[in-house]
Amino acid sequence: MADEEDNNVSTELDHQAAFIFNPYEDNEQQDARPAKRRKLSKKDTSAKNQGKESVKSSSTGTFVPLFNGAESQRSAALREATFHSAWSGVEARIQHTLREANRNTLDEVSAFVRSAPSQSDKIPAAYIITGPNTASQQLLFDQLADSLQDIAKPAKVVSIRSAEAPNLKATLKKIIRDATSRALDDEDELDIGGVSGHDGDRKYLDYDLDALHAFLKLSGSTRVVVAFQDTEAFDSALLSDLLLLLHSWQDRLRFTLLFGIATSVELFQARLLKSAAQYLYGGQFDVVQASSVLESIFKAGVAHAGCAVRLGPRLLRALVERQREQVVGIQGFVSSLKYAYMCHFYANPLSVLLAEDEEELREVLQPEHLEAIRMLYSFRNNVDFMLEELEDVEYARRMIEDDRYLTKEIFKDDNRFATKDLGTLLKCLILLKSIGLSKRSFVEEYIAAITSGVDLDAYRSSIRQLDPDGVVSLATRVIDAINDGDPELGVEGWSSEAAETVHELEKIILKVKSLLQKCKDNGTVLRSKHSAQSRVLRTTVVAQKVQLSQDSAQLTEEDRAFTGLLKNLENLLGAELSVGGVFRRLFSEAWVYDSKSPDRDVFVPRPGTTVERALVRPHDYLACECCGSADGAAAATLPATSILYHLYMEAGALINVADLWSAYYALVGEDNEEGGGLDEREALVRFYQGLAELKTMGFVKQSKKKADHIAKLKWL
Repeated sequence: MADEEDNNVSTELDHQAAFIFNPYEDNEQQDARPAKRRKLSKKDTSAKNQGKESVKSSSTGTFVPLFNGAESQRSAALREATFHSAWSGVEARIQHTLREANRNTLDEVSAFVRSAPSQSDKIPAAYIITGPNTASQQLLFDQLADSLQDIAKPAKVVSIRSAEAPNLKATLKKIIRDATSRALDDEDELDIGGVSGHDGDRKYLDYDLDALHAFLKLSGSTRVVVAFQDTEAFDSALLSDLLLLLHSWQDRLRFTLLFGIATSVELFQARLLKSAAQYLYGGQFDVVQASSVLESIFKAGVAHAGCAVRLGPRLLRALVERQREQVVGIQGFVSSLKYAYMCHFYANPLSVLLAEDEEELREVLQPEHLEAIRMLYSFRNNVDFMLEELEDVEYARRMIEDDRYLTKEIFKDDNRFATKDLGTLLKCLILLKSIGLSKRSFVEEYIAAITSGVDLDAYRSSIRQLDPDGVVSLATRVIDAINDGDPELGVEGWSSEAAETVHELEKIILKVKSLLQKCKDNGTVLRSKHSAQSRVLRTTVVAQKVQLSQDSAQLTEEDRAFTGLLKNLENLLGAELSVGGVFRRLFSEAWVYDSKSPDRDVFVPRPGTTVERALVRPHDYLACECCGSADGAAAATLPATSILYHLYMEAGALINVADLWSAYYALVGEDNEEGGGLDEREALVRFYQGLAELKTMGFVKQSKKKADHIAKLKWL
């Protein structure tokens, strides 16, 4: 009877590929059958989502109270709401900028795909020259997929990367699976095997193009759009074989191909077999380069007048430097911006001052906020300035002692948001750009402006040497900038505020044109005393030695008048282009974020140091009570991988696995000093799991010298 039972047991396990051991099986109740999933309609799904959102909104927010827990929950919730409000506006502007940046390319490619002939022996192909920054291709191809979706219906636009296409069969699977996938809100999945063919219900292989043909035939369409993102990374033999195969299906499926090319079309075609390249015809489309897109994103997300948080010069330099030196896409820059916003609102309790609802802010403001404000560097500077420079003792005393007076100062818009000073800074940058004398990009000008302010000193010499036409052109550009502002920066024209300046510039233009006409009538050239034409070289012979000296030529009355107009223009521009360091004003810590360490740690990771710290001090990441008492030492309460890593650090280059097990079990076993240890069976399972994780992370490998030893590996 016992033998019969043993035979039955072995028969039941014959079909299993592996025996799954679960040491907690006795303590867990596992369902023998998963619960059946009920299909929901779109209405039910939307109602369910709304319910989740309402529950989420009523629950506690994700921002923890600061001031060592003294901050109220309302204040923390207001900080979180302010973050979402501030970032949503920035994100909307960035997405609009990205759509506009690629609009010309999208329109040209869409027109090419739409105009492709329905009957042709060759495959239409759009060669999109994306440039060397392949990291920015993802956004472009996502936009192409959205714009071409109406052409490809009912199939979807297929986008393939080289990592997803190791061979021809995998590539065909990817094309068929993505082209026949349903919309995300439709829970019905396409059963390719059940698509009806000519001979009744037929089962198709998942790499058989007949399945795609049968799927499209149900809707009377034959169009398939396939995009290859990083084309140079594809195997040339694979692409050639795929093109030959797709061409053989041209009588049944109309393929249109999009190639993202970093080099040139000639180099791409040279990699293909001639027999495959001859089946392609198409056009070349150039994409706006990432450097110019970055400047537009910078204006929309960093320098825009509507930005609640201002990034400081140190952080901005680090972001721009990483963008230029490393191959980081636009999305990486946007992620860095969002992370900076998150850090500012999550860790700075004074960021609540950026809340737009003044009444709610007054209700949540606590004595801890006022105490923190009085500890600010900008607050101390302001009080020192009022005492030492202006000798306003009463103001300084009330700011330090009177909470009501300090609150009144806080709620001044120019103190909370620095609206006036930031607006002046942006207007100066717009005027500086309109002058056209700077060789630096807008990003560099902005960083320099927030660091040391803006002035005209670096450009005075260039202005003095302008010719009459240059003066008229410069003054006209400045007037246009004052009237129009800059929509990219969210700055409207300020002609009413600068009416006197505009009037003086118009007078200068009229007078210069009048002087030009007089000189034309007299047959002379209008010049100033600073121009090169007004300087002559004089030769003098003294004691048989030739001496050369520069002297000014004699100026006419018109020349002297023109020199005076240049001086007036210089003074006007100098008065308009003058702003100090805005980021050092009172309460600036509430709206300026300039810490580059968190960004560097997240976006420039050091995996070796990070993993080592996580293994040595897991409490820093898990925040659990059991690991907190270890304080960096090996303890039985640590995870198995962490304990093994401590033992690993104490061992030599070769580690005996049996000795490692003995040392591990001495720590976690039933006879350990702390008590409450593990039995040998469970400890062995955790030991093997931890050892496997160390091997997966690249710390150890099997030793070739000794079978029962493992060897240490060194991270580079």
